[in-house]
Amino acid sequence: MELKVVTPPAAEPLSTAEAKLHLRVDHTSDDTLISALIVAAREHVENYIVGSLVEQTRAVYLSSWPYFPFRLPCGPVQSIDSVKYTDSDGVENTVSTDLYYLSPGGELCLETFESWPTARLRGPGAIEITYTTGYEPVVTVIPGEEEGDPDTEETDYDANIPQAIKQAMLLLIGEWYEQREAAADTKHTIQTIPWGVKQLLAPYREATV
Repeated sequence: MELKVVTPPAAEPLSTAEAKLHLRVDHTSDDTLISALIVAAREHVENYIVGSLVEQTRAVYLSSWPYFPFRLPCGPVQSIDSVKYTDSDGVENTVSTDLYYLSPGGELCLETFESWPTARLRGPGAIEITYTTGYEPVVTVIPGEEEGDPDTEETDYDANIPQAIKQAMLLLIGEWYEQREAAADTKHTIQTIPWGVKQLLAPYREATV
């Protein structure tokens, strides 16, 4: 199985302003560094919990069809965008959405009495499942200021991310910011994880890990 991010998040779980408030930083000199630490903290959390925070598109590649409901990795899973397979002639095909569904637990399931099409069994990447992951954003429709003006939408990508996860990110960012000289050394790997981060993230970690 191979997993990759097709479309990265359009935003981060924390804004630079939120991180600066936590760090008690009131200048702009370190904004670039703080923004980079937010990304690093989000990636660390996602890797630790084996999940996705902000909405993004992922793809998983299998060598053959699963013979049981397949739990899509790095949830929460919002939707399945497509299921494709390579047939015996080497041609890529898209599976009809009538054949499968997404379970509430984030599993790819066959509909009753249906079966998967014939694919090139055990071929690298013979099956490609593309899906949308991350906590679902909140979209607010803002009416036009005057009659006839089009409505606009505002998307809050981090609205449904649990506060405990955000707090774990802030702890990481705070530690790494204080150790920024070491973090800037390309030969040094950031390994310092503040006490409490794992405890905050434990309820959200993938159960199979």
